[in-house]
Amino acid sequence: MAESTSPRYVERQLIIRSDEGDCRAAMQMLEGLPGIRRVCMDPRSRRFFVTFDPSRVSDDELLAALSQHGFELVSWQPAGVRGRGPQRKWLLEQIGGLVARADDELRERGEYAEGLVKGAADAYVRAGRAFGLITDDEVRELIPPRFLESV
Repeated sequence: MAESTSPRYVERQLIIRSDEGDCRAAMQMLEGLPGIRRVCMDPRSRRFFVTFDPSRVSDDELLAALSQHGFELVSWQPAGVRGRGPQRKWLLEQIGGLVARADDELRERGEYAEGLVKGAADAYVRAGRAFGLITDDEVRELIPPRFLESV
């Protein structure tokens, strides 16, 4: 049986913050990136929905396109995750995975890499707090005390 060569597309909701962002320009730039299949935005929820091939376009490229047009990424999640329960479960899994990886990153790649992991965990915690998906007590249980210095 021949192996499939079709790209593996993923769909994400990108939750953004901006007072002056140019939605049309950001969407055009996102659509112009290689590996993008579809881009749309829901202005009421302030979310971009992007379907893309992660082997052809990176998260950093998506963020750069948004940033260039005045948007700050608050959080992202798989587009199929709807409802507080599944969103909360996904968020807790992401935080747990990052925390587990922090010691490995410090050991293997140094303090800078560990700092990136801490920053990503911090972003998830902030999003979880902002959307009421995680409490401060849960943060203290999930996150090692050394992470909480910057939270």
